[in-house]
Amino acid sequence: MIIIPVSRRPDWRNPPVITLLLILINVLIFFGPQSSDDKRFREAYEYYSESILIKTELPRYVKHLEEIRETGKAEQATRALSDKRWFLVLRMMEDDAAFMKQLRDGKVIQENETDYSEWRRGRDRFDRLLQNTTMARFAFKSAQPTFAGVIGHMFLHGSFDHLLGNMAFLFIVGYMVEEALGKWRYLLFYLLSGIGSCACYALINPPSMIPSIGASGAISGVMAMYVTLYGMRKIRFFYWILIYFDFFRAPAIIMLPFWIAKELFQYLTDHGGMVNYMAHFGGFITGAALIGMVRLTGKKQLAAPEQEIPVDPRTAQLARVDKLLNALRLDEARHELHRLADLYPRDLAIVNRYYRIARHVPASDDYHHAAAFIFALPNDHPANNDLVYETFTEYLKLAKPAVRFNTRQLIALIRRFARTGHATDAERLTRVLARRSPQQKELPGLLLFVAEAFRHSGDSSMHDTILARLRQDYPDSEEARATSFAKGKA
Repeated sequence: MIIIPVSRRPDWRNPPVITLLLILINVLIFFGPQSSDDKRFREAYEYYSESILIKTELPRYVKHLEEIRETGKAEQATRALSDKRWFLVLRMMEDDAAFMKQLRDGKVIQENETDYSEWRRGRDRFDRLLQNTTMARFAFKSAQPTFAGVIGHMFLHGSFDHLLGNMAFLFIVGYMVEEALGKWRYLLFYLLSGIGSCACYALINPPSMIPSIGASGAISGVMAMYVTLYGMRKIRFFYWILIYFDFFRAPAIIMLPFWIAKELFQYLTDHGGMVNYMAHFGGFITGAALIGMVRLTGKKQLAAPEQEIPVDPRTAQLARVDKLLNALRLDEARHELHRLADLYPRDLAIVNRYYRIARHVPASDDYHHAAAFIFALPNDHPANNDLVYETFTEYLKLAKPAVRFNTRQLIALIRRFARTGHATDAERLTRVLARRSPQQKELPGLLLFVAEAFRHSGDSSMHDTILARLRQDYPDSEEARATSFAKGKA
């Protein structure tokens, strides 16, 4: 049974650098240093089977089991040896930390025995062969804990499936936790969760020599951080039971005790399994404790990011317009687009669609309103400027009974057209503005701006004509005086 929270899509404008880096490191280690472990283990155990070790160590271990009254294990080991399944006995022996210490200290096979020297050389060589593997150096063993094992175990995996599953879980929940905590605190908490998983495993299995590897303990910590961050807020979860899967919503924090109870139950019932349930348990506890500690001691409260991106209502609203158009209810569609344009006057898709529909009725108020929305689009994108000019030329031809430009629109269009290479149209509009509002205080500045546009285009004749008009019509303006001064100085 799998139950995991469902995250929204990552915000790639602020990518989850640490989550991606952790995934990359795990993948590089698995396909890099760890890729040769199988070959090295095979060489080590082939050596063991061909050396004196198999004849000297394994029978002694069976005898040791009998002496300490581990009758069941002794019988199991005896049957395995008789069936030539010596490897099972070797693994049992390697997991017995107390016996292995006595063996390496020379207390099982002693110096006064005939085969001691050959055995010692064989044992030392076998240990060296094992130490050549990445797992031997960096796996965590609770009976022999090392710093390399405490940190390194989080970046080792037993198979590609093991790696793939862990990395998928890490990505699903990791980037949301990283967004909430910040990159460096997230990395620290990830590592602390992995360390906490080791501590829990060592507490429950202190003498174990079984190597523990995998990022699942740290990832369990990240999952606990996730649900603890959201607390009682309802979030979406995905669940999968055998062949059935679905989604449900529930308060986030209720999943934490469920996950913990699930790991305890599986630990108590799945005897002989390869999954380290205590590492998962320790990771969950550590991750939840870390978030709880921050919330109790931190000056700034942690804010869980939105789990789902809010749905843009425009999508549904435009879909309604499409339905009206398909049903040939054109008036209703046009009125709906007018309403949307009022709500989203800078949405190019909406105002352009409004104009395209309204132009079929060029004498209607809608057509003039739609054109006005186009003319008011910001001039921060070339596509907007092109659309404004195309609409302007078409509006001059279609508008009935006549065009409707107010003063504000005329001023904006003059500036836009002068800036975007349509100086002739800008000049025409200055004449319209002058007839409508000859005392408009912005006219002198607009004439100077249009004159400069002609100069930049190489049309010196129009440049001089407009400056002459400026000096004639607005002789007292600062712009006229400035051009007269420049002319006299030239």
